[in-house]
Amino acid sequence: MPGYHPKKRLGQNFLKSLEIIERIIQQLAPQEGDSIIEIGPGRGSLTLPLAMSGATVTAVEFDRDVIGYLKKLLRKYPKAQVLNQDFLSLNPRDVGVVPHKLIGNLPYNITSPVLDWATTHRDTIKLAVFMVQKEVGLRVAASPGSKDWSPLSIFTQLAYRVRLCFDVPPKHFQPPPKVTSCVIELTPAPMLIIPHRKLFESIVRLAFRQRRKLLSNNLAPEIFPDTDTARIVLKRAGLPENCRAEQISIAGFLDLTEHIATI
Repeated sequence: MPGYHPKKRLGQNFLKSLEIIERIIQQLAPQEGDSIIEIGPGRGSLTLPLAMSGATVTAVEFDRDVIGYLKKLLRKYPKAQVLNQDFLSLNPRDVGVVPHKLIGNLPYNITSPVLDWATTHRDTIKLAVFMVQKEVGLRVAASPGSKDWSPLSIFTQLAYRVRLCFDVPPKHFQPPPKVTSCVIELTPAPMLIIPHRKLFESIVRLAFRQRRKLLSNNLAPEIFPDTDTARIVLKRAGLPENCRAEQISIAGFLDLTEHIATI
């Protein structure tokens, strides 16, 4: 795209490697009959092969300076459209693409909000493939007991099965970022009903606020009046009294929430 320079304020690092582009497209496996939403198409490196697959493609781009270029790039593909808006404000039902596959080379500064969006709209998504900062990808795919286990891991894995696919070094981008990226795949998990969801989310967030502290300390005084009470309830919930948040599985947090809700 002649004359256009990536904008640092938008976190733009454009993918330039044909090999990596092909691998990402293969991961999503687009085909005729699919509806696909792409987040931040930029120069259209993923958008064009998606459109060529025969799928219905909705490319959502915030940067108005590339809209004209993208529309020209896709002019031969009537099933591809470009929307100039903030992706996070998009309701997929409003643009008639339900269910859909979701894909994006995500700017690092909006990765968590996009994952929140994908969780909120889980019932509309068949499959999601994202390029993210590797550090974030490891957190999303982490297991209990890992230093990467976090609220992001828990909330994403409640909605999706997460798979780390492959790493993407900085040399494959223009401009090259200072960190390694990776591609992750999210497949919707069976819907889990959480009776006390707000309480559950509060407990999880508080549990990790200071990772080095014991869980009983992090949950007092917001959830429990004091740490002694916290230890008693943890024991009743089948958890070690001196455990830390990173040791607790999703099932453990759900059980703890049920015990707290019935006090």
